[in-house]
Amino acid sequence: MKFSVATNWDDNLIREIESLNSEHKVTEVFGKLANDFIGGGRPSLFLPHPSKSQVRRHIQEAHKYGLKFNYLLNASCLDNQEFTISGQRKIHKLLDWLTDLKVDVVTVSIPYLLQLIKRQYPHFKVCISILSQVNTPQRAKYWQDLGADIITLYSIDVNRDFPLLRAIRKRVNCELQLIANLGCLLNCPFHQYSGVIVSHASQSKHKRRGFEFLYCLINCRLFRLTDPVNFLRSDWIRPEDIRYYEEVGIDKIKLAERVSATELISQVVKAYTEGRYDGNLADIIPALSQRTLARKSKRTILINSLRYLFHPFSVNIFRLFKLLRALSPYNVYIDNRALDGFLEHFFNESCNGKSCQECDYCSKIAKKAIKIDEDYRKRIIIQYKNMLDELVSSKMFKYI
Repeated sequence: MKFSVATNWDDNLIREIESLNSEHKVTEVFGKLANDFIGGGRPSLFLPHPSKSQVRRHIQEAHKYGLKFNYLLNASCLDNQEFTISGQRKIHKLLDWLTDLKVDVVTVSIPYLLQLIKRQYPHFKVCISILSQVNTPQRAKYWQDLGADIITLYSIDVNRDFPLLRAIRKRVNCELQLIANLGCLLNCPFHQYSGVIVSHASQSKHKRRGFEFLYCLINCRLFRLTDPVNFLRSDWIRPEDIRYYEEVGIDKIKLAERVSATELISQVVKAYTEGRYDGNLADIIPALSQRTLARKSKRTILINSLRYLFHPFSVNIFRLFKLLRALSPYNVYIDNRALDGFLEHFFNESCNGKSCQECDYCSKIAKKAIKIDEDYRKRIIIQYKNMLDELVSSKMFKYI
């Protein structure tokens, strides 16, 4: 199995990957600027902010070690600016810059961008983003016919559905990849909405100037903490189980997360390339880890918060910053060894045709695999319910 790894623009990460890559399983790194005209799948607030000269040097460093570079252009929405003269000018300026950088692959979510790039920039391979929600054989075939070279399947729906994965593989001959450690809720109802929110929150010319609300994140955490079995009802793939996906024809595994510190990304790469991880599975799933965000000084955090969140005429900033201070990482232990054999249940069973209540398989496994302090859980649930109430009651948008 080949791997595509997130970069945080730290050149030391490339060297760390090289030291772990003796069997050349990692073939690609992916990333993007904190913001550009098209935007992508993470808000500028949390991302590293490299200069363009740093980006150039980093891509050169990747190429030096034989790694391809995949630049993300995977916004879900461009506010229809792609169909204007000024929007076209900005798109071409960005693509011309990526050409000059010798970027190998670009990832898109919008069909129009795929067709534009294949027509006018044929030197790029084009990968389809998870945000395009490719989750059926026919949808995969449509994207392939539009020109896709690689398709990132909609992990949130398909990672536990082996009959469906086999059917998609049979329908198309382009490369297929899955994200192994995204950590999203299976069949998440917020993912599409979140994709649009973060797209606009990473676009350099958007009128909201990088502002993003954590509505989807709050709901996601509340679902998991209210019923911890949802830590298992998720789209992650254990390092030990990668071989099963290779057997059904998946070509590449994508490893998150671009906002993570170098040591966490290295830990993730080591676990997946070796095919084993002993300990807390949450440690290598950034969405569940307590060490997700790259280390930043208090000054940097303050500057980014003021830059992207200080919109006093749009939101009650006092309530907003109180909400942000209340956010805390998960404190959960998922015993990876207790999950040996967990995936085999899904080889011939699809979750999409039944409810979790009538199956109850994950609930039984969760009792022996998940450890979470009950006092912590109850306390944090109250905090998140209060946060959600601030939003849905519209208190967050009033000063009086």
